[in-house]
This record gives sequence, structure tokens and C-alpha cells, in this order.
Amino acid sequence: MESKDQYTLVLFRTGNGVHRKLVVPVRQVKWAMMLVAPAVTALFVGALVAIALYLVNLHNINDYGKLAKETRELEKQVSFFSQRMTDLQDRFTSLRESNARVKVMANLAVIPGQVEIVSLGGPDPLAAELTVSSIDAERKLQLAGMHRELQRLELGFAREEGELKHLSTHLKEQQTLLNFTPSVWPVRGWISSHFGYRVSPFTGRRELHKGLDIVNRRGTPVVVSADGRVVFAGYKRGYGKMVIVDHGLEKITKYGHLSKISVQSGDSVTRGQELGKLGSTGRSTGPHLHYEVVVNGKPVNPVDYLLD
Repeated sequence: MESKDQYTLVLFRTGNGVHRKLVVPVRQVKWAMMLVAPAVTALFVGALVAIALYLVNLHNINDYGKLAKETRELEKQVSFFSQRMTDLQDRFTSLRESNARVKVMANLAVIPGQVEIVSLGGPDPLAAELTVSSIDAERKLQLAGMHRELQRLELGFAREEGELKHLSTHLKEQQTLLNFTPSVWPVRGWISSHFGYRVSPFTGRRELHKGLDIVNRRGTPVVVSADGRVVFAGYKRGYGKMVIVDHGLEKITKYGHLSKISVQSGDSVTRGQELGKLGSTGRSTGPHLHYEVVVNGKPVNPVDYLLD
């Protein structure tokens, strides 16, 4: 229904046939189209601009997200290496102090031999958790170099600790051996008779003198020359009052002609502990100590075992 100057719109209602007519002048329709078309065009162009800006900013947002992720991962790496370096510094300080104590014990070089070193091969289990896929290749190479350097330091520390352990074990063994080796004078004085063959003042015949005769005043303390266990404390023919100490490792020392005995059989004794008093009991021409060192069942020269 269109005339030359107007548009007629007829509306019908279903059921009862009622209808309505709406007459709109052509001029008004044209003016409305002229007003609405620019607005629709502007809205469409604005939507296109908004979509374009979103797409551009989406790339920037992704870059910002990637940068933030890299920053977090790098902070994690820095924290990891900082903690490991702190641990290494603590270990180094402890190792240096231990070395100082060993040097005080004895001025010895590292004993040659196999040193047990804990293997550090393969990837670091802690560092393996720090794989960063978003970091560029150059940074990955730098981090890999840091991991290798850290493992090199740890390997060096492990080697030093192994050598220190080996040296400490050796020193302890030597210290134990020294403790049970006769090495100090049982009494100070002058030697009236040395180890070896001599003419006996009692028989006039040449015979082996199995120890040292050390002269001093009666009652002078006599001490044990090394750690050990008393296996005899009593009177023995020819030696008078006597103490015999077993030091282990087939080493025995004997102390004869005592005036008094201060220990009993079965006692454990330590180097420098008093065994009794110097005297002249048994077959003796005057106050002195008869001191013997027996190794593997044979008497040896005690002078070879006196270190002071």
C-alpha cells in the first residue's frame, strides 16, 4: 500500500479480523533514514576500531605475561643459586676449621690413597625443577653454565672433605698406635747400665742385659711409658717388686726393683700414670729402675722407643 506521497502500513489481528492502519509520509521516512544511517555507520566503524585495538593490545598483553613469567622464573633461579652458594660457604668454613684442627694435631701431608668421592654426575635434582621454557636461548645457556660451575664447586668440596676424612682416619690410627707404644722415660736419672751384653756384677760372666738401669733417689715416682693393661704386679725373683704392662700389638714393658707398687694386675693405665716408687728390691746393688721393652717376645733396646 504505497501512494506517491505516503506509505500506509496495515496491521491485522488474528482471530477477529480487527486491523489498524499506520500512514507515514514518504518525506519523514527519508529524513529518518538520513539521520539513522550515519549513526549506524559510526557504530559499525567504532566496533571495527575497538576490535582492531583489542587485537593489537592482545599481543602486548601476551608479551607482558611472558615477561612477568620470565621475571618470576629468574627470581626463582636467583633464590636457588643464592641458597646453594650460602650452603657452600658454610661447608667451606667448616672445612677450613677442620683443616686447622688437623694441622694442629700434626704437620702432615695428605696420605696417598683412594679417596671416596660422592658422585655428582647427571642433572642436579633441584636444578631440574627450574627448567624455564619461556626464557630465550641465550639466558638458558647462561643458566646452564651456572649449574655446571655450581656442580664443579660441589665436586671440589666433596674431594676436599674426602681427603680430610682420609687424613683424619690416618691420624687417629697413628695417635692410637702412639698411645700404646712405649715412648717416654719411666723415670728420669742417669743410666748405669745400657741394653746389651755386659759382665754381670753378680756372676762375673758375660750375659745379655735386657733393659736399662736408670739411677735416681729411692722413692722417686715411676710412670708407665704408654697406655696399656697391668698383667703382673708383685714380687719376681731377681727383679724384686715388679710391674709388667701389656700395651697390645705384641709390646710389653717391665719395671723392676721398685720399693712400692701402686697398681694391681688387671688395671688399665695411661701414659704417665704412676706405677710405683723407685727402689732396690731383688738382686740390686743400689736404688735404680730396671726398665725393659719386649716386642714380639724379644727384648729390644728401650732407647729406640724414647722420644723425649
